Amino acid sequence: MNILRAFSRVLLGLVFIFSGFTKIIDPVGVGLIVAEYMKILGITSIPQLCQFMGIALSAIELLLGICLLSGIKMKVSSTVAMAFISVFLIVTLFLAIFNPIHDCGCFGEALKLTNWQTFFKNIVLFVCAFIVFRQREKFIPIAPNHWEWILAAIYGLSVMIISLYCMRHLPFIDFTEYKPGSDLREKILLQSSTTDQPVFETVLIYKKGKTIKEFTVENIPDSTWTFVDSRSKQINKRVEPESGTFAISDRSGEYLTDSIVSIKGALFVTSIPFMENLSSKKADQIKMRDQNLRSSGVRHIILCGSSFDSIDSVFADSEGYQIYYTDYKTLITLNRSNGGMIYIYDGQIAAKWSYSDADRQNIGDVLKEDPELISANRVIKEHVTIEVAIAVLLLLIVVMRLTLRLTYKHNEKSDEDISEL
Repeated sequence: MNILRAFSRVLLGLVFIFSGFTKIIDPVGVGLIVAEYMKILGITSIPQLCQFMGIALSAIELLLGICLLSGIKMKVSSTVAMAFISVFLIVTLFLAIFNPIHDCGCFGEALKLTNWQTFFKNIVLFVCAFIVFRQREKFIPIAPNHWEWILAAIYGLSVMIISLYCMRHLPFIDFTEYKPGSDLREKILLQSSTTDQPVFETVLIYKKGKTIKEFTVENIPDSTWTFVDSRSKQINKRVEPESGTFAISDRSGEYLTDSIVSIKGALFVTSIPFMENLSSKKADQIKMRDQNLRSSGVRHIILCGSSFDSIDSVFADSEGYQIYYTDYKTLITLNRSNGGMIYIYDGQIAAKWSYSDADRQNIGDVLKEDPELISANRVIKEHVTIEVAIAVLLLLIVVMRLTLRLTYKHNEKSDEDISEL
C-alpha cells in the first residue's frame, strides 16, 4: 500500500503541476477558457473577471501539485485535490456527453484532448486522489507545522510572480496557432473548404561537416550545426484551424486578408483586441509607434477587434493610419497583449512583443536579421526557458523534500501541534 500511495501522490502532483503551469504562464489564454465555461452557463463574461478567475484557479492547481509532490500539508492538499478532481470529473462527463465545447482547456494551449479523453483521464486521477485522500493520515509531515505553511506561502508567491510576469510580457512559450515561425498564408489556405490547395512549411537548412540536413522551426539542431539557408516548401496536409477564422476587413467590410498576408518584406502589426480597454496613454504610444515605423519606411497596420465606433473614439485624429478589423479571438491568439506588436516577413510570423516590450525594440537591428533565424531563435529560447523552469522547479521540490526528511524527525506524541486541518 505504501508504494501505491506514493505512486498516486507523485502522479497526481505531476499532473496538477503540468496542468497549472501550462495555464499560469498564459493568463490571458486561461481567461478565455473561463469565458467559454461562463457562456455554457449563460453568463455574460467580463474579460477582467474571467482572467482573474482563471489565474486564481491555475495558481491553486499549480500550488496544489507542488504541495502534493513535495509532501507539504498533505491532509489539506489531499482534501483539496479530492474536491478538485470530483468537480472536474462531473464537469468533464457533462462535456463528453453534450459536447458544448471541443476542448476543456485542462492543459491550456499546450495539449489538446477530446472531451472523452479528458473524462477518462480524470477517472484515473480520481482513483489516485481517492487513495491519497483515504491514506492522508499515513503521510508523515516533512517539517514543523508552521514551516510547512511558510513553504506553501513561498511557493504561492512564486506562482503569482510568474503569472504577473507573463501578463505584463508574453507567455514563456507560445503554444498558440500563430506562434513564431507560422506561415499566415498557410493558415488562410487551411480555412478553405477544398483539399487540393497548397500548404507551406518553413524549412531551415543546416550543415555539419559534409552533412547537409533540413529541419523545421520546431526541431532546431544544436550549436554544432551551421545555418546555411531557409525556404518554404509545399506539403500535402490539411488540418482545421484551432482558432477563429483569420479574416481582415476594412471599414466598408471589404475582405483584405489575402492582400495583407501576401505583402512582400517586413510588415509590423499592432494587435488591439479590446479597444475599450486601451488607455489614452497606450493609444498615444501606439500612434507614436505608427509614426516612427512609417517615417522609417516600414509598413505598419493596426488590427482591432472592436467596432469602428470604438476605434474612432480613440483614433479620431488618426489621419493616414491603416486600421482594419479582425475578430478579437483571432487577435488574442495572434498576440496575448492588448496593444502588442507582431513582426511578419513575407507572410510568416517572425516575432511577437507585448505592449510593454514592443517600443523598446530597435527596429533597425530587427530588420537586419534574417526573419527565419529570428523565429528559430525565439523557438529555441522558449523551449530552453520552459525546460529550465520545469527542471529547476522539480529539482527544488526533490532537494527540499529530501533535506527536510533527513533533518526533521516527526514525533507524534510530543508534536501534537503538527496535526493538520
